[in-house]
Amino acid sequence: MAEYSESKQRELALSMSASNVRYRSPQAAFEGKRICDSPEGINGVVAGPNGDGDFHHGDKNTQLCWWFTGDTCLSRESYHPNQTGTSAYAQAFMTASPLSAATRQGR
Repeated sequence: MAEYSESKQRELALSMSASNVRYRSPQAAFEGKRICDSPEGINGVVAGPNGDGDFHHGDKNTQLCWWFTGDTCLSRESYHPNQTGTSAYAQAFMTASPLSAATRQGR
């Protein structure tokens, strides 16, 4: 999934290169911080209360709540970066390294 997403983001950036849009891969910044690593930079499945948080009491149950029981739903934080992950993304975006080979080839 990450490779597919990265490929699509790279394609989009290349299509916008005339507007000075560039793509930098965050893959290197996430080495050792993937979903099953310690520390992980991406949350796995996170369960959240149907209360003060992702969902509020009285909200209609969504597809995110159907397989949990009671007042618990699949949190919208699932599969999103946590504090470690946002730091990894910042590292990738702030790095002043040369453009990736794929981006240079596309110019």
